[in-house]
Order: sequence, then C-alpha cells, then structure tokens
Amino acid sequence: MAARRMEERSAVITRTPNSIASAYPGLRRILQLPCMFEMKKNIPLSSKTETVLLNIRLLLPVAGAGGAQRLQTESLPAGNLPSFIVQEPSVNILQHTDEDINMLDCRISPYFTANTQILWPGRKVKAHGLDTWFTCTIEHAAGKYTATAFLVQGHEDREHQTPGQLHQGIAEQTRVSAVLAARTRLPRVRTALGKDVVLDCAFAADPRAAVAVRWALRKKGRHERYIATSGGRAEMFPQEPRGNASLLIRRVELSDEGTYICTVEAAALVLEQAIQLQITEKPTVTVNVNSLSLVEGEQQKLVCDVRNYYPADIHVQWLREPQSAGQLPDTVPNVLTSSHLRSSNGTYSFSRFFLLTATLRDNGHTYTCRVEHSSLQAPIRRSITVAVREATSTTWLLLLLLLGLTGCLVASLHHLHQVRSTTKPKPY
Repeated sequence: MAARRMEERSAVITRTPNSIASAYPGLRRILQLPCMFEMKKNIPLSSKTETVLLNIRLLLPVAGAGGAQRLQTESLPAGNLPSFIVQEPSVNILQHTDEDINMLDCRISPYFTANTQILWPGRKVKAHGLDTWFTCTIEHAAGKYTATAFLVQGHEDREHQTPGQLHQGIAEQTRVSAVLAARTRLPRVRTALGKDVVLDCAFAADPRAAVAVRWALRKKGRHERYIATSGGRAEMFPQEPRGNASLLIRRVELSDEGTYICTVEAAALVLEQAIQLQITEKPTVTVNVNSLSLVEGEQQKLVCDVRNYYPADIHVQWLREPQSAGQLPDTVPNVLTSSHLRSSNGTYSFSRFFLLTATLRDNGHTYTCRVEHSSLQAPIRRSITVAVREATSTTWLLLLLLLGLTGCLVASLHHLHQVRSTTKPKPY
C-alpha cells in the first residue's frame, strides 16, 4: 500500500512551462496559470494612486477530477511565485477552454466591500473579521473567451498568514473559493442583416444562490438601454440547465448593433460580460460592360457600381492589369466618385467611374474594379477586357464625311430660319 501511495503521488503531467496539469490518482488534477495581481497603492504626500502589478500563479482544480477535499500543500506544483489556490470545484472558471490554456491571460484584483459582510449561501456570518474578496478575469489572447469570477478568502485562512509569508502584501499561498463566475465564448459577434444571432453568456454559482440575469445595450453617445427578453425579437434562453443566460436576437436590424452587457447578480455580487455585436453586409459589385471593342481615339465610360454594403468604410480602386506575369497593376488616375446613397435598411451604395480614351496601348489589357470591405474575406474583383483597333483611312474618311454632313445640315437649318424671318409679314 505504501508503494502504491508513493506511485500515486508522483504522477505529474506537464503541459507547457507556463501551465501545468498535475494528476494524482485518488486526489485531484491541478491546473496552473501564470497570472498578474493588480492592486492600487496611494502615492505618499499625494491624493493620486498608482497601479502595482505582481507576477503570481493561479492553481485550479480540474472539473470532474476527484472529490471536494482540500488541496494539500505537498500536492501542489513547485514554484517560487505567490499562489492563489482555488479550493471548491463547484464553479468551473475555465469551462470550454482546456484546449487553449497557452492563450489565456489572467488578472486578479482585490474587491473592496466597504467593510460590509457579504451574505453568501453556506458561509458563516462572523461577528468579528470579514472575508476577503477578489475578482479574477481570464481572457483568451485572440478574443475567443472571457470569464470573470469572484474569489473569497475566509477570515480564518487569512489569520494563518504571517507577515513573513507576504510578497508585497500577497501571501505565498492564498486559499480561496470561487463562488460566482460569468463567461462568454464569443466576445465579438458578426452577423448580416435579417439573420438570427445568439449572444453567448453563461454563469456558474452555488445551487443555493438566487441568481438574476439582465441584458442591456450600450451605444456610443447614448444611454444604456435594457433589453426586454420576452415578447419581442430578443429572447433569453431558459436557464435549463442552470447557467445558460444567452440572448437570441431574431431578424437582426441595424439598430441592434452595439455592445451588449450580460449582467449576473447574486447576493451583493455583480458580474458583467460585454459582447460586441457588429453588423456587416457584403457589397454587390457590378461593372457596366464585360468587354469592349473600340477604335483608337474612341471614348467609353467605365462604371463600377458598389451596392448594399455596411458599414460605410470601404476601399474601391480601378486598376489597369499588366499583360505580363509578375508585374503589379497600375492604379487608374482621374477616377470620379458618385455621392453615397443610403437605403431604407441602412446599407450604402455608390459608384466609381472614369472616361477611357482608347489607345493602341490598351489593346488586350484588362481594367479591374477591386473592392475591399470588412465583410469580405477576400476582395471582390470585376474586370473588363478591352480590344482597340487602329483607325484606318476609311474610318477617317467616314468620320470626315459625317462631320461634313453635320455641318451642311446646320448651315441649311440656319439659312431656312433666316428666309422665314425675312418673308414674314410686317405688323404695319
């Protein structure tokens, strides 16, 4: 039995130098995250404060591993940084992020309660001494995930910390419990007009805690507006299983764009998750002709219509493509832009055009309208192939004849007008 216990205690799995999962059969797996402790300090002889950052590590029990026993000091990964050790596994701060451990940024800050006791289910009310509260925020570096949790350290645990154990005010080991957490797997959401979209929000809390959820919409320069989650286009998911607070918006309109705040309240604790909803509509791009056959010296207007796109920022170019591979296209000069039009659904439209005077250098070349927009993964290109033939003597003769006939017609009309004026009866 002794040999078996020694074998169990020595099992360690290393993920990366910065995040370690330690497995002890019969005990629990521990996940380690590098973290920053952020606190405010008063500047002496000044009313200002400064932010102090301290490197620490966060040790989390992995969900579903082992029972609820207290983590023992000898079972923790070795390290010389102050450690925040989460005890109870009832609130899983890192749900849905096991595969992205190396991309997570962690920050812990003190949460000041103004010397009031927060009444939380299962925690005893003490006549003397208050619990110490912290907030822990974990974000994915690529914006795929954000979670915030309340951590609490009991008064008894804090009393066991001696001044010699402190690193700039932080103990070598701070044992805490995670009692309330809120997270979103999609802090930024893009959608097109008329589509249904789900804004992800979830929470985890002690089953005995009464949790309230509300949604609000924040827009730049406007007051925050609470969202009615029943009887309209917005509907909150039923909280079954408990913890699903996501919001469904049907038939998205331009007025739905903005930052949505999912607020989770329990006891005197409030957590918020911000989800930015961005509406993007792909432009429809057309050119007025697909190919041209011109005579040298002839002129033709080339038009690129860009319609029904959103948002307004867009980049449209006319390019003259080279005939040889490996060469860059030339930007067409003297391109004009029409006024921007806005349709009833809020999308934009406009045109870019130029007047092409055909030369023999244009023969076989392609003119391309290139459109870049945030809704596109790759630019849209619409091209026109130009063929130019040399103006022959017959062509010049026909042009001269046409000009001569036009001149004769104008002269005849002028002469006829004068004759009628002279033969008109006098009024006396």
